[in-house]
Amino acid sequence: MLEGCGIEIYAAVMKPKNRTKPLLWPVFAILIALLPVATWAEGPATSLRPVLRPGSVPPPGAEDLLAKIGLSGEFGFVLYDMASGKIVEQRNATKPVTPASVTKVITALYALDHLGADYRFSTQVLGTGTIENGTLHGDLILLGGGDPTLDTDRMLTLVRRLRDLGLRQISGRFLVNGASLPMFREIDTQQPVYVGYNPAISGLNLNFNRVYFEWKRNASGYSTSMDARGEKIVPQIRSATIKIVDRAAPLFAVTNGNGVENWTVMKSALGNGGGRWLPVRDPNRYAADTFREIARSQGITLPTPEFSNTANGRLLVADTSAPLQDVMRDMLVHSTNLTAEVLGLAASQKAGVTVNSLRQSASHMTSWAQTRLGMMNSVFYDHSGLSDKTKVTARDLIAALTRARGIDTNFDQRLKTIRPRTAKGDLDPASPATILAKTGTLNFVSALSGYLTVPSGQNYAFAMFGQDLTKRRAADNVANELPAGAQSWNARARTLQQGLLYRWARLGDVTN
Repeated sequence: MLEGCGIEIYAAVMKPKNRTKPLLWPVFAILIALLPVATWAEGPATSLRPVLRPGSVPPPGAEDLLAKIGLSGEFGFVLYDMASGKIVEQRNATKPVTPASVTKVITALYALDHLGADYRFSTQVLGTGTIENGTLHGDLILLGGGDPTLDTDRMLTLVRRLRDLGLRQISGRFLVNGASLPMFREIDTQQPVYVGYNPAISGLNLNFNRVYFEWKRNASGYSTSMDARGEKIVPQIRSATIKIVDRAAPLFAVTNGNGVENWTVMKSALGNGGGRWLPVRDPNRYAADTFREIARSQGITLPTPEFSNTANGRLLVADTSAPLQDVMRDMLVHSTNLTAEVLGLAASQKAGVTVNSLRQSASHMTSWAQTRLGMMNSVFYDHSGLSDKTKVTARDLIAALTRARGIDTNFDQRLKTIRPRTAKGDLDPASPATILAKTGTLNFVSALSGYLTVPSGQNYAFAMFGQDLTKRRAADNVANELPAGAQSWNARARTLQQGLLYRWARLGDVTN
């Protein structure tokens, strides 16, 4: 798992496969029926002693697991009985730690509370005149509504609808408006320049604001392309270029000039061929470039785009996203950082916040989480968890999980189904447990939080957080996507999480 992920919606540099979707755990068709629960302001204080089901082989205790796995840094957790409202086990439960993408659990609740489960994003094309004999006598306006899920294939559908209206050219300007949300050139400055999970954000987003770089070795060197590919069409773009260079480092570099993002890539890393998604820093220009190229392919000629806050015109065609509840679930399952930031920004705007920075919007989410969820000792710096400055406590996450049903009665069903594993990390087909949870990963940071159901019907909420900030700060996370030691540390952290879930899955009914 790579820095800031939980999502792998881009292909690695050394792999030729065009992997546009993340690999998912297989999903069980089992739902958790949560019981009414007690809530608290400061966090539960009573810890019960776990009782094993009769005949069970005692699984390793938490301290035994820690000693065996040898995870450096800090590790804490809470297991909370949803029926009794009491803690079953806990360790470092009140220490503020980095939650990584588990932050998205709070963002999802924040967006639901402010926007509603049925909220939809809309991308519109407006015209300031009438279409006569194939010509729009006026301006054509591409108006973004913030949709984080807009892709090339849906943009193709928009253009085809314009063609069906008889449009072939325009007499006025091609205007592009992405001002429905403020534009930020990246989520977190402390990330490598080339990682697709740290894109720009705007009111006009396309393909998670990533451009696809593809290369293939040939007799004269390499052929390369930069495109905004979808399943149905692969439009080549002009707003980003790439050049292969001989150098020892860095892997990628980018400069901007005349509205073009000019990438270079280290030749020795490429092999015979492959491809990967790279982030764009001007999503409005990228979307405009792609729209214009798609229009050309459909027989519609558009002039060079101009960028404006103009939104006055007659609606010609529109594209609408899935409802928020579905967008949110995809975000939680795939851990898409762009979607999280858009949902957080849209929720803050709905709350009346004038947003000038991601930190400002996240600060409002912090205040909301304190009031609405009882997260009194947590602070958020973004909505995706990409910043390691965000801090939560395990008890605060438990407080949020127990209050989630007050915002969304089916919130547990929005989370990813985690396949149970043994204490050794192998798949455990005999496991009696159902686990619905959110993962979180940064270099030297690993988190897992969600709901656990055992055969007795007992329902638990849990939160687990591990971090080695000394190693994280010593690593060059800006220059290196995966610094030395990070992969093995995160693997050990996941093994520890699996061991605890194995233990908890075999607990019997806990009595007061």
